[in-house]
Amino acid sequence: MTNFDLCSLFSDSKPLLDMTECRRGLFDSGNVQGLLDSFHDARCLFLRVTELARFSLSGGYRLVRCVAGGWLFLGRDVTAPTYWLPVAANLRRLDEQGHILEERAPELEVFDLGVSGVSISFGSIPNPWTLDAVIWRLEDAALVDELQGCAPIETQGYFLLGSHTRYGRPADVYRHLVHGWVYEDRYAWPFKRRICSENDAHALHLIMTGLQRSTGKRIYGLLKAQLLLSLLTRQSPDGGWRHGEWTQDMEAHYRLNTSALHLLMDAWSESHDPVIGTAMQLAAEFLADQRDPVAGGAWFLHDELEHDILRLNKGPFRWLKSRAFGKAESNMLVLNTQLDITVALDRFRELTGDVRLADHVHAACLATREVLAARPAEWLYRPLFKVITLTMLPTAQAAALPLSLRALKRLAWKYLIPRLPDIKVRFPRLVMPGGYVDRELCVRTWAHHYLSINLMDLARHQRRLPDAATDQVIHDVLRFAAASGIVLRWKELKYEKYALGFWAEALYHVCRLYPDNLDYRRLLAQAMLHLADLALGLPPSLLGANDEAVPADRQMACPTPSEPGILVANLGDAGRPEVLLVNCGPQSSLLTWIAVPCKLGWRPLMGGELAQADTIASHAAWLGTAA
Repeated sequence: MTNFDLCSLFSDSKPLLDMTECRRGLFDSGNVQGLLDSFHDARCLFLRVTELARFSLSGGYRLVRCVAGGWLFLGRDVTAPTYWLPVAANLRRLDEQGHILEERAPELEVFDLGVSGVSISFGSIPNPWTLDAVIWRLEDAALVDELQGCAPIETQGYFLLGSHTRYGRPADVYRHLVHGWVYEDRYAWPFKRRICSENDAHALHLIMTGLQRSTGKRIYGLLKAQLLLSLLTRQSPDGGWRHGEWTQDMEAHYRLNTSALHLLMDAWSESHDPVIGTAMQLAAEFLADQRDPVAGGAWFLHDELEHDILRLNKGPFRWLKSRAFGKAESNMLVLNTQLDITVALDRFRELTGDVRLADHVHAACLATREVLAARPAEWLYRPLFKVITLTMLPTAQAAALPLSLRALKRLAWKYLIPRLPDIKVRFPRLVMPGGYVDRELCVRTWAHHYLSINLMDLARHQRRLPDAATDQVIHDVLRFAAASGIVLRWKELKYEKYALGFWAEALYHVCRLYPDNLDYRRLLAQAMLHLADLALGLPPSLLGANDEAVPADRQMACPTPSEPGILVANLGDAGRPEVLLVNCGPQSSLLTWIAVPCKLGWRPLMGGELAQADTIASHAAWLGTAA
């Protein structure tokens, strides 16, 4: 059995990455591997052990539950550092590429909390499993106070855009941050393994930024820095990040790469650290190369498999041959990735002044405009989608249909939808009659939950690169969603319910895009109620700290109500404050504040008139603007 003195493990390690405000070091003694993230008066240690281990800590300590999650070892000597264990140690089985294949709790053999020290030992670690642990050493008592006092806004729950799971408190960062890499908090299809996820890294970074701005707590800055370190140390020499989600190869998924670039740009806006600048430049150039000449412009690919047919055939999807719009056969013409990369590269151009990628952005806009404008075979698609739309009705509405329409609905579900990919290849289009926008052209799938993601990316694209045709598509999607009942259908389906998280994120961007449209704000309020019902959490941008939507120097701290049942969407900025409040609780609540950045005037948006004494009714929404 190997003995580890925890105090000594927080000493110097071999430098892996040095930055202005923090550094990551490593050590490897064969049976134990360690990563050490160092900050001013705080350090975080990741341990990975392959044999029997005992951990000890000299001195008198007491163990207390931490409000932010996990446990605290508080020294009986007030001058001693405090140790925070955000999550329990875990046994993991990994493959050679770092995917997490299995996890389980270890057998705890000894836990001795004595007067002179702490001793913890675990049972056997079967080969090829490892024991993973993470522990913080905090030398500033103020950080401990921050962990032990959380306002409702810190624990109300936030939606993770990669895992589709819920962040609930600071310790939840370590459900994702595993031995220095950020993973999805789910076992992904088709291999049922946990992959690294820059989508989750960016979402967590946005949450930490919003909570740091709202609460002023330093702990969120430290967690943000750890997410940045983890991103930087996983970047490949060519500037990309690779995942191996769909094959046994480590293919890159480019939407995850755009999330990495956005996180780097957010960090660059706060600190012009040269390490960030170099990584950001490499990431932008890597993404710019992932394109296919198409439709008089360029189309950015979805993943590394789309570069040629041999690699594409390794993937889990069935696909159809097509050279629509002049694309390569291996390009599936996935819309959301095209929009996302275009936005990221144009933001990079604006942030750095680097105009070398401007031609790529222009070419992508030309291709996007042509594909969105394509309307072949209207005579076929119009009746087809009238019938297909019946399959998107929530159960109660579908059950109330006349027998003839129920028969048509079954016909659409059983026969028409499976043949839709063949029709799209014969008559290529993504924008359908009635406002529905499909995800891609050539894959044999039906993914109506991607409508919310398409809307999110269309709104982001329109804000940065406005186009009248795209503007019309956005309004048509919103009308389709309202008329079809698809939002309630997502809510009742086990797998598709995650679309509501993206739906609310999309509506945040829509509300920013159309500042005077109250109907879209009511849709957002309803979406927040749906998310509360499902306990999915609010999407990160609702905190108002998404640099892409609101530059950092214009962001307004998110107001903090005292009542946990009152959820907030921070829709404005320092120049134009706007706050949407929704009471998701079962009873009326008195509106009181822990913090509010400016004086706001309120009006009812949904659920009746303003009540006396600032009482907001259950399931009511108020809109606040500068008084």
